[in-house]
Amino acid sequence: RSEEEQQQDKNMSATTVLQGGVTIKQPPPPSQTNNNHNNHHQRTQSQQQPSLSNDVLKLFTNPLPLDAIFRPKSVALIGASEKVGSVGRTVLWNLLSSPFGGTIYPVNHNPIKRSVFGIKSYQRLQDVPDVREMGIDLVIIAVPAHAVKEVMEDCVEVGVRGAIILSAGV
Repeated sequence: RSEEEQQQDKNMSATTVLQGGVTIKQPPPPSQTNNNHNNHHQRTQSQQQPSLSNDVLKLFTNPLPLDAIFRPKSVALIGASEKVGSVGRTVLWNLLSSPFGGTIYPVNHNPIKRSVFGIKSYQRLQDVPDVREMGIDLVIIAVPAHAVKEVMEDCVEVGVRGAIILSAGV
């Protein structure tokens, strides 16, 4: 093709029209286009730009950094208790009452307590079965402030992905 024909194609495909102060690209009328050239251009353009539906699908299939906190599949509650009025009881009750759908691991340092609300409890986070292989997404820490450091060290040791600390005191 001649340079003149190529320049004419460029001018037609880059036609702009001012409408209300806005510049928009407008394709050339169908009578002025070469269908083979135009179809090839559309195919190439659609192959280069990723589909929006693929981007949306990735949001739901690829784990995001905060999924461990906002969409956990397993939760360990450190300080789980049946004691009326305790934070550990309230949090555990809320987890059991909600449509959470994941696994809940109550952790209570009291060696006499083997279960909390009928759920097997563990004395330490390291006692949770398969914790190192499967991991725990979220740990909710409901213990006095002086015990938080030790609990956080346990969390790091077993590879917990996220933590929420509910504590008070010195």
